Amino acid sequence: MKQRILSPSHKTPSPRKGYITTAYINCKERFNNMNPRHRWAFFGVWLLWKLIAGCIVLYVAYEEFLPSPSGLRASSSESGKTRVLYIVTSLAEFNTGQRKTVKNQDRLKEVLLPVLADSIQSIVKHPHLQVDVFLITAFSLQPEREALIRRHLPPIVGLQVWEDACPLGYDPPLREATTSARLSENTRALARQHRYVIRDKMEYYDLFVAVEDDMRITGEHIQHFMETSKAIDALREAAPLSGSSSTDWKAPLSRPQLDRMVPGFVRVEVLLNPAEHGPQTKLAPIPLDYEFSSSSSEAHFDPSICCHVNLTDDLIPREVPIPPSPPRDDIVIWETTIEAMAVRKLPNLGWVALLPGPGKKMKETDRIFGYWSGDGGAFGEDATKPSPGEPHLIAQQGGWMATRDQIHRLQDLCMGSFLPPFDPPEYRSDGQESMNVEFWSGGYQFFTGVKGGCNMQRIVRLQPEHFSKHFIYHAANNKQRQLSRERMLKADHFMAQLNSVRKAAEKVLLQSNM
Repeated sequence: MKQRILSPSHKTPSPRKGYITTAYINCKERFNNMNPRHRWAFFGVWLLWKLIAGCIVLYVAYEEFLPSPSGLRASSSESGKTRVLYIVTSLAEFNTGQRKTVKNQDRLKEVLLPVLADSIQSIVKHPHLQVDVFLITAFSLQPEREALIRRHLPPIVGLQVWEDACPLGYDPPLREATTSARLSENTRALARQHRYVIRDKMEYYDLFVAVEDDMRITGEHIQHFMETSKAIDALREAAPLSGSSSTDWKAPLSRPQLDRMVPGFVRVEVLLNPAEHGPQTKLAPIPLDYEFSSSSSEAHFDPSICCHVNLTDDLIPREVPIPPSPPRDDIVIWETTIEAMAVRKLPNLGWVALLPGPGKKMKETDRIFGYWSGDGGAFGEDATKPSPGEPHLIAQQGGWMATRDQIHRLQDLCMGSFLPPFDPPEYRSDGQESMNVEFWSGGYQFFTGVKGGCNMQRIVRLQPEHFSKHFIYHAANNKQRQLSRERMLKADHFMAQLNSVRKAAEKVLLQSNM
């Protein structure tokens, strides 16, 4: 049987309702009889109470229904996993043919996606890593292309896309603007955009990886970076708060010096046609030494870490191949040489190489010194160490990674802000002028003393079990066709030459302790 619902007119009046009505009339009469000033004061208190109550309701709702950074950090620590945000920036969906790329090649499908899919698969295999992907593009990403990317990522990996991400700027720049100036997309400033992502996601992740779309960063690279960073942090905590102005590389490091120390990386490529585009044949006058004290036999560069790629059949590039398992003799570097290297010994870490970069506009007491490869006279008695900012020796990384704590430290150490806003005098037009791709995504700001730079000192651990984990694959493989053979140095030769320099430094260190 249906229950009859009474309309308001059918309801019997409640005695309490009459009482409330009478009380309301009495209150209204008292309010009208009040002094006008008192009435306004009463109204102000009533309005303030309403505002406070409304704010409390909104705050409770926010805490109840929205994810909080502290909650995310707690879940990360409880699970024992490092939360990684993997940020990829892509300028072109199809190659233009510039820089010796193949014109009209589907860059997204044949470069970005194979490298990204393989990198992420290697990261999720590590039990202590949890990763999400953030893709920044200068172009519109069609739904079917986004679906293609999602299909090749594990289901547990989140994907967020910022398309058409180039900021608008004046062409020519505003300070040079004339009546012909117009607003246009500033493609050079696309490389800046990942900093906004990091600022917004800062409290949600433990580690940030920001790379160009052809760079391969694996779980092994990330795990090694975290372990080495942890060892550096232990040294920082134990170091004296201030150091001397001594340039002696054998002296202990201070806290300000170790504040600037981070694990570093060097880009490599795989030679596709060694007969036409091969490695250099005339090496610098530093012997090749493959005998390490930690190994009973010779040790060599391990190409499997940087460059052994696992691709599904539908991701194998047609235009420019990505060899699945290249040998060590096909792995080359081109952005630094043994002439730029110095080494030193660190507690907990052993012998490390100091990559070039820092020095300009830097306190002498903050600099980290090492035994230079030419200190024994290998390059001549009058030879001097190259400038730390020499472009062809600086070991550009094509990206960078840093923990949340390291980024907080960068905000204090950099001459210009590492995260937005990018204000004068270090930056013009919010960082859109003067700063190029290498400054933002290549790492120039990170490890050099250019305007706005941070002067961070990158290190490479020289033990055979660690060395190869500092090399990352530039999978576009176009630099070998773009640059001369003399620039292409085998990574295996680089490793052996550094071992020779390490042994020379070790002799000097032993003699000084006698």
